[in-house]
Amino acid sequence: MKYFFSISLLLLLSCKTETEINTNVTHKQLPNSKFLEVLKTEKTEMHKGIFTGHNYNTSHSFNYQFTVNKNEVIWKNKGSAVPKTIVFCNDTTYIKYLQKKSVAYQQFPNDTIIKYKDTIVEKYDKFIDKRYFFKWFGEVSWLTISKDEYNAKKSSCNEYVIPNDEDFKNIKNPKKGYVNYKVLKDSVIYHYIFYNGINLYKGESHSFKVKEADPKTFKELSKKYAKDSLHIFYKGHKLKKRDVNSFRVLDKLITTDKHGVYFDNKIIKGSHGPSFRFMGDNYGKDNNQMYYFGLNFYTIFKGVDTKTAKILNCKTCSNRYVADKKQVYYQGELIKVADVETFEVLSYDYSKDNKHIFYRDEIIKNADYNSFHMLKSFKKMDNLTFKATDKNNEYGCSNHNLELIIQKK
Repeated sequence: MKYFFSISLLLLLSCKTETEINTNVTHKQLPNSKFLEVLKTEKTEMHKGIFTGHNYNTSHSFNYQFTVNKNEVIWKNKGSAVPKTIVFCNDTTYIKYLQKKSVAYQQFPNDTIIKYKDTIVEKYDKFIDKRYFFKWFGEVSWLTISKDEYNAKKSSCNEYVIPNDEDFKNIKNPKKGYVNYKVLKDSVIYHYIFYNGINLYKGESHSFKVKEADPKTFKELSKKYAKDSLHIFYKGHKLKKRDVNSFRVLDKLITTDKHGVYFDNKIIKGSHGPSFRFMGDNYGKDNNQMYYFGLNFYTIFKGVDTKTAKILNCKTCSNRYVADKKQVYYQGELIKVADVETFEVLSYDYSKDNKHIFYRDEIIKNADYNSFHMLKSFKKMDNLTFKATDKNNEYGCSNHNLELIIQKK
């Protein structure tokens, strides 16, 4: 009898899947003689009981694909993504599209449940066409690019809207909310273990009331910084001598106000906060001086001309070099005898001018100028890596402290 009821219950709950597929094709003639054809496929799956007919679950998905001039450009296999705009340039075609992403946005101390919200992210791709022989053979693909690269192409080429059904119009990006700070009606609480809404730390939580904080005007600025109408707070504690109206959080360690630039909450002597700006990775300058920022330190450039200073680009030197109209610097340190007119970054920490070979900010005294060159394949032995050579020596460094090592051939 027990087995009879079990089998009967199983039959009653058994499900069948009913699938409904609808397609819709939209055509659009663009002003640049391009013919755009957009195909949207919608798929609905209903899971119903075989005997009861009850709908236990319904899932819905959609997929866009489009072509330009039949197959000049092909976009497909992006899942539930919504194409928004397309840019045609002489080199190739670029696209902006939207995708849905679930993100964790809140977890309270000692909670094991993380709350998620759907958010919409913008993505940008570049068309790669490797077909040949009248586009009969080969492959096409899309390469992810940055928003800045897309906008640069958009400003110099023609952008057009791709027909779509605004599928994500009812999904709004979740508000940032608090990360470490929680604003209550009559107080503000600082949660030490929060990080971007997700508890990344194990162990006992650490929360406390923020003294002198005004909940009505309180605003979180970053993971650690916040302000109200009168005060600036760091990790839940009030900072002294900060101007609320001009205060800016620029980096984990760098903040500014009308009094100056602060590194790890200590003011940099001679700095000018209102004019400070970043120049690229690790560099910044204001109206008074220029800075190199390391992991836990900073260096002020001595005698630099901030108006003409520029970063010297190099694929392997990670923006270590800066030059102005008179001098060259390595990570903020002056290369004393370098000739700025003939200075050249070789690679990594090696450089030269018309007379000298340099490693970092020092001359390599034993280097033979005419035969010195970088090795195509590095030579490694023990904890040393040799990257350059001349007719007499090999030049490398310790993998431990990057100290220059010169080894005779």
